[in-house]
Amino acid sequence: MPELTVKTIKGNKYLYIRDKVRVNSKSLSLLIYVGRLETVAKADVLSKLSELHTLRLTTYLDHRLEQYVFTALDRTQASDLETLRYYYGLFEEFYPDESKRYMDAMYLRYIQGTTAIEGNTINLQEARELLEHHISPAGKRMDEVYEILNYINLRRYLEEYSGDITEKFIRNVHEILMNEVLRSPGEYRNIQVCIEQVDYEPPPAILLPEEMHALIGWYRQNKRHLNPFELAVVLHTKFEMIHPFVDGNGRVGRALMNQVLERAGYPTLYLGLEHRSAYLNALVKADSGDYAPIIETLYSIYREQHGRIAEDVRQNLSGGNRRTKEENARLVQQLAELKKKV
Repeated sequence: MPELTVKTIKGNKYLYIRDKVRVNSKSLSLLIYVGRLETVAKADVLSKLSELHTLRLTTYLDHRLEQYVFTALDRTQASDLETLRYYYGLFEEFYPDESKRYMDAMYLRYIQGTTAIEGNTINLQEARELLEHHISPAGKRMDEVYEILNYINLRRYLEEYSGDITEKFIRNVHEILMNEVLRSPGEYRNIQVCIEQVDYEPPPAILLPEEMHALIGWYRQNKRHLNPFELAVVLHTKFEMIHPFVDGNGRVGRALMNQVLERAGYPTLYLGLEHRSAYLNALVKADSGDYAPIIETLYSIYREQHGRIAEDVRQNLSGGNRRTKEENARLVQQLAELKKKV
C-alpha cells in the first residue's frame, strides 16, 4: 500500500511516494520522487501514482526474469508470460469473486478438453451439467461419465495436498483419474504400448522404475531455476515420452503440468480438440530431445487463453478501479495533513 514520506535535505522538505512490490518471497521497496513539499499539488501526487504502477511491474519483471532460466522462450515472450502472471495475481487480489468464477470456468474447460483429446464425447455443456448438477448426459458410456466425475475428487485431493511432485503423487493422481475406468489404476504398465497418434513407442515396461526415478530427479534439479512455465511443459512432455501407465497418461501428464503452473501462481492451461493436432505434432518432436516446439506451441495457446484477463486488469488499474480510487483519496488526504504540519 503506497504511502507519502518526507525527506529533509539541507532544511528543505522533499516528498516521495514509498511502496513495495512482492516478488516470490521478497518484498522490494519502491521510492518515487514527487517534488518539494511546499510546492507539490494534488495533481502531482496523482500523476506520480500512475508512474508507480509502471515501476511496480518493471521491478517485478526485472527480478522474475533474472531469477529464472528460459530455454526456448525469448525475452519478449518471457516478459509477456511474467506480465500475465503479475496481472493474474492482481486479478485474484482485487477481484476475488470474479477470479473464483474465472478459475472455475477454466477448470471446467480443462476437464472437458483434456478428456476430449483422449476420445471422450461429452461436450462442454454436458460436462457442466454433470459436474454441477450430477445430471448424466444421455447416450454416453459410463466410463466417459466417470472420466469427468473423477476430476471432482482430483480437485479435492490437490487442494488438500501440500507436498511436492513425487512418484507416489503421480500414482495417486492416476488412481483418482482412472477410478472405475481401469482395472488397476495407479499401477505402472507391465506390457509394451504404442502412442498411435504420433507413431511413438515408449520405453519397455522393465525400464519404467528407472525412467520415473530419472524424471523426478530431473524435476528436482530444475524446479528452482527453470521458469515454472517451461518446467511444467517439459515435465509434462518427459512424462508423456515415458508413458508409464496402460491408459490415462495424457490426462495425468496434463494434470502434472497444471499442478506446477498453479503452485507457481499461474492460471490453468487447458487443451481441447481444437488444439489436438498442433499439440501432438509438437509433442512428438520432443522424442529427439527438442522441447522448443512444445514449449512455444503451448505458450501461444496459453497467451491466447489468458491474455485478455491481463489486459482487462491493466486497463482497470489505469482507469481507476475502486481500490485505486481509495488509495488516491487516502494519499491526497495524507498530502493535505503533511502540508498543514509545514
